[in-house]
Parts: sequence; C-alpha cells; structure tokens
Amino acid sequence: MGAFDDIESRSPTRYSMLGRGFGEARRRFLLIAVFAAILVIAIVGFRRQDTIKDVVHSASSSLHHKDPAASATPAQPKAKDQTKADTKQAPKSDKTGTNSDKKATLEPSTHLQKGLKLDSSDRVLAPESIADIHNRSLGFGQVFVLNVPSRSDKLDAIKLTASLTDFDFEVIEGINGKEVPKKALSGVWKETPGQGGVIGCWRGHMEFAGEIVRRNLPTGLIIEDDADWDVRFREQLEYIALGAQTLQNSPKDRISHSPYGDDWDLIWLGHCASQIQENDDRRFLMKNDKTVTPYEHRVNYGGIPDMTPYDNTTRIMYWSRGSTCTYSYALSLHGARKMLKYLSMDIYAGPVDFGLHDMCGYKDRGFKCIGVFPQIVADHKPAGAADKDSDIAKNDPNIREKGYSFNIVHSTRRNVEQLMDGKMDQIECQWPNDDPANFVKGPIVTEYTIEPAVPIWGPIPG
Repeated sequence: MGAFDDIESRSPTRYSMLGRGFGEARRRFLLIAVFAAILVIAIVGFRRQDTIKDVVHSASSSLHHKDPAASATPAQPKAKDQTKADTKQAPKSDKTGTNSDKKATLEPSTHLQKGLKLDSSDRVLAPESIADIHNRSLGFGQVFVLNVPSRSDKLDAIKLTASLTDFDFEVIEGINGKEVPKKALSGVWKETPGQGGVIGCWRGHMEFAGEIVRRNLPTGLIIEDDADWDVRFREQLEYIALGAQTLQNSPKDRISHSPYGDDWDLIWLGHCASQIQENDDRRFLMKNDKTVTPYEHRVNYGGIPDMTPYDNTTRIMYWSRGSTCTYSYALSLHGARKMLKYLSMDIYAGPVDFGLHDMCGYKDRGFKCIGVFPQIVADHKPAGAADKDSDIAKNDPNIREKGYSFNIVHSTRRNVEQLMDGKMDQIECQWPNDDPANFVKGPIVTEYTIEPAVPIWGPIPG
C-alpha cells in the first residue's frame, strides 16, 4: 500500500464514524495527527521532485559532456575498401583553388581571435596554442641555433632573419670534430675524408639534446645557421601544430601543454629527404597552400613521399620512419633523452641525421617522429664564394652572384630588404613565373585522411 493510499484510508470522514465510541479529545487528537501526516507527506513529495530534476539534469549533462578518456580514444581506421571509395569521390583542387567539398576556413589574420579549425574532425587549435606559437620561441620551450664560432658570417645572417621573423634564439656553439677526443666518441669511427666535420656536427646536435635534458625543457627547436624559411613561417607553424595534434589524436576537451601536442619525440621541419612510416596510412593535408614549393622546383637528396595523389599546392604531414639532413627539427624532453641514450651512451658512429633516421625507423625504440613534406625549412646558399656553404663538404671554386634557398617559395633571406622596410606587398618569389600566389585563391583547406596503400617514397630526383 502506497503512502497516498494510506492517507486516503485515514480520511476525516472515516474517522468521524469511528469517533462515536471515543471522546471529543480523542477525535481532536486524531484530526490533528491526520493533518500533520498530510503536511509531512506534501513536503517529502516536493523534495522528491527536486531530486528527480537533479537526476534528469545530470543524465542530460552526461550526454553532452563526454568522458575525457573516451574522447582520447584513437579513431578506428576505416576498412581499406571504404577508404578507397572515399578517395575516389573526393574532388581534387585545381589551380584556381576551387574545391567542391571545401568547408569554411579562417584567414590567417583571424586565427588568434577565432581559432583554427580542422574541417574533417572539427578539431580546433585553441587560442592559447596559437598565442604560444606567436611567442618569442615559436611555441617551443626554447629555440637554438647551431653555429661554429668561427662562422660569424652565418651567425650575423641568422640573427637578422630571426629578428625579422620576430623570434629569439640561443646559440649552441658547434665543435671542430678534430678536437673531440676519441674516448668521448660513442663508437669507433673509421678515418674518412671530412670525418672531422661529421663528428663536429654529431657533437653539436648532442649538445642540443643535452640542453633540453639539463634544463628540463618540455620541447626545443634547433635551426642550423645556414637555414632559411618562408616569410609566413609562423602561419605555417599554426598548421603544423594543428596537423601534429591531429596525427596524435590529442584530446579535444583539454589544451595540450605544447601547441604541437604532447605525444611525439621529434618533428622534422627541415630536411633533404623523408620517408613515411611503413603500413601507416594516416595523412594530414594542407591544401591550397601558396607556400608549397612547386613540383618542378623541389630539390631533395633521397627518398621522398609519393605526392602523385595530391595537387601542386598540397603539403602533407605523416608519421615518419626517418629523414635526412638536419636543417631544423624539434625534440620533446623524452625525445631528447632517447637521443642521448641511443646516439651517445650506446655504440653509434655515423652522421647524426642517419642516427635519427634509424631511431625513427626502429619501432622497438618507441621513437615517435612526425614528418612534413614539402619541408618548411631548408638550407640557403649565400651570394659570394660557393666554398662558404659548408664546413663539411669539399671546397667549391665557383662564385655566386645572388643567393638562393632550396624548397622555399618566399625566402626570408632573399626578402630581407623588403622585410626591413615593411614592404610586404613587394615580397618576391624565387620563381616568379611559378609563384603559387599568382593562382592560389582563398585560404588553406585542411583534411585528415587514411590513404589507400601507396609507395612509402617516391623517385629520387636525378
């Protein structure tokens, strides 16, 4: 019998019939007791309604606020046949930058206010992450430049270009490999021409990793002193950060400690060859990008990703099994620790980029490397005597009338005067007749795909 049934069974009318055998006092007592019971039950009823509302509200909230652990779960890859079908249906961009499946994106000038969105998964690069990228260290714990003290000319040049790009750096002094005692080497080095330069380069990059570890920096970026980058370097880094977070499947309900995500060891920004991790079909695409080097002007010295599925204005990011050349790359703290372990404490005797390549390729070492192609940092060849280019390579007797940079569309070094004078409307392309800015219209469009199986590297340019 329910509470309300009990109240009905003891109604005033029924009690008046029973009251014939009782005195007046008892009738009054019973009436008061009944009214008191009704009052108590009414109060309890109202409290139950409030409790039910709270439960309903809580259940509703749980539908709209997913558990953080659930949102961090990696997306399940599509079946191969479904992936191929999706790829066939996706229209390719033409040179006018039109694309029938293009969604609304944001111009770079509005990123800080509105956030940078990823079309395919509604991922947003948080305003805090964008602000970090626009700080004086480009969103890394510290930027370092590797420079041999005797090459003050190279240090002067990179001081100027970094200033014009508005970032700071600390100098890591390069070492003459001939001055490194044999006992300080991690392996047995065979006598070969140019070995001193190779050892010195290896030791300089060990110093970079060591500084990150010694200072407990969360991340660090190294740039070699002869490197160059596009005048829109920071805007490129915004998309690199978005792509890195996407590849890592960084949780969307919280801000990463690093704008580049928190689950990587190395991000290779500047190289001369790069390969995609075998059996990994994940790609982050940046389409309609006017800073992408046209195909006919790309210069690399080893295997590169197969870019035939994409048009001439697309840059891709991927999990890499290694790159060659160390114009610029970033390390996380745990990546720097692994680098010291495998390339200094363990037995290793070879160029530092070969060692990093091997670390990226050996899955048992757990070294997570992210690649970018075409690269966004490359080496610069200054005007003057060509034998100034490298402290490792042979002397070159040629004289260069004007400097140039590989794989950089709007070179910072070649536009120093325009940048100093604030003449952004006069920024020059290295290849005026093939400047992507002449035909690329609209903003960059991003996409995350799981590609069908393709060769892990394309042909080596002759």
